[in-house]
Amino acid sequence: MITDQETIKKTKSLGLNTYEVKIWTALLSRGISTAGELSDIANVPRSRSYDVLESLDKKGFVIMKPGKPIKYIAVPPKEALERVRENIKINTEKHISIINNQSFNNLINNLQKIYESNNREAENIIAVLKGRNNIQKHIEFLFKNTDKDILVSTENSEDGTFNKTKDNLKDIKIKTLNKGIRLCVTDDNIVLFPISKGDTHPDYDLGIWIKNKKTSDFIKKLIVSF
Repeated sequence: MITDQETIKKTKSLGLNTYEVKIWTALLSRGISTAGELSDIANVPRSRSYDVLESLDKKGFVIMKPGKPIKYIAVPPKEALERVRENIKINTEKHISIINNQSFNNLINNLQKIYESNNREAENIIAVLKGRNNIQKHIEFLFKNTDKDILVSTENSEDGTFNKTKDNLKDIKIKTLNKGIRLCVTDDNIVLFPISKGDTHPDYDLGIWIKNKKTSDFIKKLIVSF
């Protein structure tokens, strides 16, 4: 049975929870076994072992062998992986089909109308963005949805914070200044400050998003004249 936490974590990426990983790997070491035996080997409560094995059966990791007592047979890891791949493929195609459906598009359009009709409440916002990926995604969103010029201030000439996003824009004029401060201004009313340094762990990177026309006008004038 696998007890190494890193290995358990990786095995969970197959779509299993901790109990399922423990029971399945215990069964792999036995080939065939009962729920009670697996509970003892895997250190999983007996009250949970039957539910866990039923879930593993549905997911294609074990096969139930009827009898008294009921026994379970382990599905080889390579075959289990193929089943996981096939299920992911089927589920992905199903989800794509759903979101491409006209009725779903009608729903999104209706939700968009609700959002736009109440968007006045979102005219003034101050929010914290956590994680470098979230900051980058927000920058991309702001840049993609602007029809005006963009002002970018970087920490130094080698600061690549905005390069990836800038490369995807063709029709928007981007003015870049090296002012020792990392920020961008779009649409005259949205300002983003990635305030963490580049050596910060990506999960702890922080940014501040300010949506306010007067503030953005002030910041733009300040940066240009600084």
